[in-house]
Amino acid sequence: MDMQLANKRAFISGSTQGIGYSIAKALLREGAAVVINGRDASRVKQAVKDLEAEVPGGSVAGIAADFTEATHVQRLLDSLGGVDILVNNVG
Repeated sequence: MDMQLANKRAFISGSTQGIGYSIAKALLREGAAVVINGRDASRVKQAVKDLEAEVPGGSVAGIAADFTEATHVQRLLDSLGGVDILVNNVG
C-alpha cells in the first residue's frame, strides 16, 4: 500500500472523539505520525490506545491541553515540536 503521508507529522486539536478522532485515524492510515489533543488527560490517553489498536504500527501520541487556558497552550507548544499538517478542530 502506498503511504501518501509517510515521513509527515500531523497535529489535530480536539481529537479524542468525533470528527477529530476520525481525521487522526485517516492520517495514521496514510502513514503520518499523529499527535492528538483533548482537554482531559485520561481521554487523550484512551484515544491514543484506541488509535494504536485500530491502526497497528501507526505512530500516535497525545498531549492534553485546554485551549481556554494560556498556560496549557504554551505547554502544548513547548512540547509539540514541528508539524507538517495542522488540523484545528477546536471550537
